[in-house]
Amino acid sequence: MLKRLQIQNLAILENVDVAFSDGFTVLSGETGAGKSLIIDSLSLLLGTRAYSEWIRAGEEKALVRGDFEITSPKTKAQLAKAGVSLENGSLVIERILTRGKSVVKINGVSSSLAELTRIAPYLADIHSQFDFGKILDPENYLSMIDLIAPTRTETLKNAYQAALREFFEAKKQWESLLERKKKIEEDRDFYAFQYQELKAANLQDGEEQSIEEELSLLKNYDKIYGLAEEARESIQSDFLDRLYELDKALEKLARFQKDFEDSQAKIDERYYELEDLFSTIKKKIGSIDYDPSRLDELEQRESDLASLKRKYKKSIPELIAYRDSLAESLGENASLDDNLKDAESAMQSALAKALEKGKELSLYRRELARSIEKEITHHLKDLLLDCGFEVRFFTNLDSLQESDLKEDGLDAVDFFIEPNPGEGMKSLSRIASGGEASRIMLAFKALFLKASGVSTIILDEIDTGISGEAASKVADKIAEISLSTQVIAITHTPQVAARGDHHLLIEKSVSGGRTFASVKELGYEEKIKVIATLISGKNPTPKQLDAARDMVLSSR
Repeated sequence: MLKRLQIQNLAILENVDVAFSDGFTVLSGETGAGKSLIIDSLSLLLGTRAYSEWIRAGEEKALVRGDFEITSPKTKAQLAKAGVSLENGSLVIERILTRGKSVVKINGVSSSLAELTRIAPYLADIHSQFDFGKILDPENYLSMIDLIAPTRTETLKNAYQAALREFFEAKKQWESLLERKKKIEEDRDFYAFQYQELKAANLQDGEEQSIEEELSLLKNYDKIYGLAEEARESIQSDFLDRLYELDKALEKLARFQKDFEDSQAKIDERYYELEDLFSTIKKKIGSIDYDPSRLDELEQRESDLASLKRKYKKSIPELIAYRDSLAESLGENASLDDNLKDAESAMQSALAKALEKGKELSLYRRELARSIEKEITHHLKDLLLDCGFEVRFFTNLDSLQESDLKEDGLDAVDFFIEPNPGEGMKSLSRIASGGEASRIMLAFKALFLKASGVSTIILDEIDTGISGEAASKVADKIAEISLSTQVIAITHTPQVAARGDHHLLIEKSVSGGRTFASVKELGYEEKIKVIATLISGKNPTPKQLDAARDMVLSSR
């Protein structure tokens, strides 16, 4: 719960330091005295956006600090999950506003606004005069139902969402195969023609280079033949004979002069190498032949390959790969049909599982809805609204289909209420606002606060538009809530103010040309006077003071 609130230089709140207790604390004061600034300060502690315009004129920064005492095991667990460590059960939040930026500190450590926003729902709940819009939007109803038993619903929802993802993945696989089959069938004749054309071309990897080399030989045959003849003549000269004679002469010299042995050995080795080499060259020269028909054949082949490359805008290796992929595609229809059947079966199985998990979640939500109906009806009766309340589910669980699958479950729900017996149930989203709306909101607060475990609730004029006995019943309900949850309520209603365990008065004054707001905790007689003022206006008479005193005494 909130133990202390410090505010410095926030508009007309120059230096406010207020201690809060458990139970029911009333905040009252004239219109414009600064009550809304207290709410704004508390909102800053819970992560709302800060504005530099809020900084008091002439000051460079403003500070709002809140000291919270955390006792709820559920809240402690959520804070630990968010990475927030407590110091002896205490949590201190600071918002520092400057002209340039806003700083967030949690237990003295700089944090982000996003981190503060994550933990704020576990610290306090603020109801403003405009908060009723939240229960007028059916989009919020499923999350409100889930709040009654968050652990169980989260488990069921996680199981459903996992099954839902499996279904979407299986459906994606099936659709991909179906699209592939459709494309193959649509373009089958075209692809078959391409495949036959490429298959008939008998494309070979590296063929282009081989053709280029052979064409170069045939196109330059005259030059090659002439050079080959020169080489032949050189080989057929007496070069090897002379070398042989030199080898034998050196062999004889070596018998008399050892210095020639090494030279003779090298000449001998080179002679036989050259003899082998000349023999090979002769064979190659002998194999050189000119075939005009072969030249025509190669030139035609070269032209055919170039034509295919232009037509398909692919290289020969790419054409070979494309041909092979066409063969695979054209031959896969039979296996594709089998794959489609398997994929469809997997998709239907995943769909059945998702619908089953969704049904489990929906049945549990319907069970929670029955308890919500009972609780809300009870709270409304306490608040002098003797009317029916229903949670209606519009999904037929006996005829579920794929279109019922949604991210948060299968359900579409709405809240219905019969504010006037005999007039029939009406959607809560279409009900008129006013005192009736305020009491409905308070009934929801009473229900969901108990489920959420939040230790502090701030009510900003939730009793607007209420008077007489209805106001007394609202006061009773707020007091009932305060038995388990710290309540801080801004009110102009005397019945509500009379039920407060503590009473803070917010007053505005002008000094030295500057406006100041102060917060004062009232004693018993001061409280009586303020309540009498709420009943009759300024300067209450002794009888009005007695009426206020009776109101306080009768509320105990």
